Amino acid sequence: MTAKITYILVFLGSVYVASGKFVNATNTPKLYFVLISLLVIAAFIAISRKRINLGVLSNKTILWNINIICFLQACYGLCQSLGWLPSNHSKFAITGSFDNPAGFAATLSVGFPIGLFLLIKLKKVGRYLALTGLTVIILSVLLAWSRAGILAIIISSLVFFLLQSNIIRKFRQFRYYKLFPILALVLLIAGAFIFYHHKKDSANGRLLIWEVSSEMIKDKPVFGHGYGAFKAEYMDYQAKYFKDNPASKFEFLADNVKHPFNEFIKVTVEFGLVGWVVILSIILFMLLEIMKSKNEDRELVFSGLASFLVFACFSYPLQYVAVWLLLAFYLSLLLPSKEIEIKNTTISIITRSVIVIACTFSMVHTFSQINAEIKWKTIAVSSLRGNTEEMLPEYEKLFSTSLRQNPFFLYNYGAELNVAGKFDKSVEILTECNKRFNDYDLQMLLADNYYKLGELEKAILTYQHASNMIPCRFLPLYQLFKIYEESGQTNDATKCANEIKNKKVKIPSFTVSSIKAQVEDYLIETPKYVW
Repeated sequence: MTAKITYILVFLGSVYVASGKFVNATNTPKLYFVLISLLVIAAFIAISRKRINLGVLSNKTILWNINIICFLQACYGLCQSLGWLPSNHSKFAITGSFDNPAGFAATLSVGFPIGLFLLIKLKKVGRYLALTGLTVIILSVLLAWSRAGILAIIISSLVFFLLQSNIIRKFRQFRYYKLFPILALVLLIAGAFIFYHHKKDSANGRLLIWEVSSEMIKDKPVFGHGYGAFKAEYMDYQAKYFKDNPASKFEFLADNVKHPFNEFIKVTVEFGLVGWVVILSIILFMLLEIMKSKNEDRELVFSGLASFLVFACFSYPLQYVAVWLLLAFYLSLLLPSKEIEIKNTTISIITRSVIVIACTFSMVHTFSQINAEIKWKTIAVSSLRGNTEEMLPEYEKLFSTSLRQNPFFLYNYGAELNVAGKFDKSVEILTECNKRFNDYDLQMLLADNYYKLGELEKAILTYQHASNMIPCRFLPLYQLFKIYEESGQTNDATKCANEIKNKKVKIPSFTVSSIKAQVEDYLIETPKYVW
């Protein structure tokens, strides 16, 4: 019973824990909560447990609790859609207790098969409650317009019901039951067509990301670019893509990209075909084990993994610790109900001691990291209020902690140095950040630093690189125009001004209108023979 309650509490925290004391008020607190919980549990087991029970999570009580947690999360999303609760993202109405709809939909869709399992196994009141929960979850995912979530729910439901022998027998009682697969296929194609055209630009944007990612894979197909390389290198590849394809149909769809919206592509980019084969082998092994298993929870596990795999093809569910815990739960259902006795041998005592020491050091490091992140949020807020100069010594202190490895901290530090006029130091910090993370905004900051330092050639190259990263943006071209104008490079300034004048506008704004007006005035005032 203790293991069940512990899992429920940890899962509850992975879904709902949040704190405004962190820069990322939603994901970071959840991660630390789960990490500390697991370390405490591991240390407790090593110190006090004489037996370990496998398969202990296979129980209707824990299924109900997980389902209730998901149901309440769905209600949270519905309240956000009605305006009763605030969203955690400025662009999306529904995020639940996560940073955006992806985490919300990933948790609900991967947890959805548990509701199906309860619906089939329970009777009377229990069945009606399960059906109510499923209905609310489906409605909330639909309102969040998570296409990956909707597709995951559909596919996992089909997998679940196809594994129910009694349901298959009932289908065969219909006269034209053989037409059901064709009908299902037609509905699936029609649904895919509707989803695609509802957010056509978003879908095409993902096609761009996958096409550019394929170029990364081609360059290092066997072992990949290394862990974390996607965030560090993708935008450079996107810049090269648009430099080589200036008239690309994807120009207006380009934006900053941190994930390829496909977990398998990310694995292949970072770990090559070797990593992809390892992951595929693990998945196939698990599926075969599930198929061979005579466990009564087999259809639940199969359906849960199907939901995850479908969602992983179109989003980034592994960014959320709640999804990891759901996957661990599904796999734990395959474990046999077995009790393992831990004897007090010399090896056992040494192993326990090592585990306790490792957990203790890990917890000390984790709490140190938490304190650093809370301090970072405090000084970042103070800097935004105009106290940048006073906060720079605090940033320097944090730079000597583990935050030195955090690219978002490095970017924030580099930006504050730029605001304070410490351009040399800003370049140093942003260059360090560039090794782990790179995007349009970082390149614009670097270019501004070079410009302020009088290194015009570097500034020009960096602004050009930023422009290639996201070709629909006007600001890089405008900054290039200003540099050419100020340095007396009239031909280049005129060429840049004409490019800005003829450039199509993606989203009308005062800034874009002002830029266009300035270059048009310049072109009128510039002698005709220079053009």
